[in-house]
Amino acid sequence: MTRTISDSERLVIAKLNRTETELKQAKETIEQFTRQLKAQTQYITELKDANKMLAAQVKYLVSKQNSHA
Repeated sequence: MTRTISDSERLVIAKLNRTETELKQAKETIEQFTRQLKAQTQYITELKDANKMLAAQVKYLVSKQNSHA
């Protein structure tokens, strides 16, 4: 015995499908933002390390210049 689906049930199913699609898109967006955040965090860490190295080099060069002056 087959059961027919009422109009209200069709609407509920359509709304559910739309909501599931929106949720999937939101999850994909969150994953993309998470990947971008990780990449930017790594880039900032690399920049900080390079900055520390450059600061140490400048300090060394200044101290060397002062000792020869």
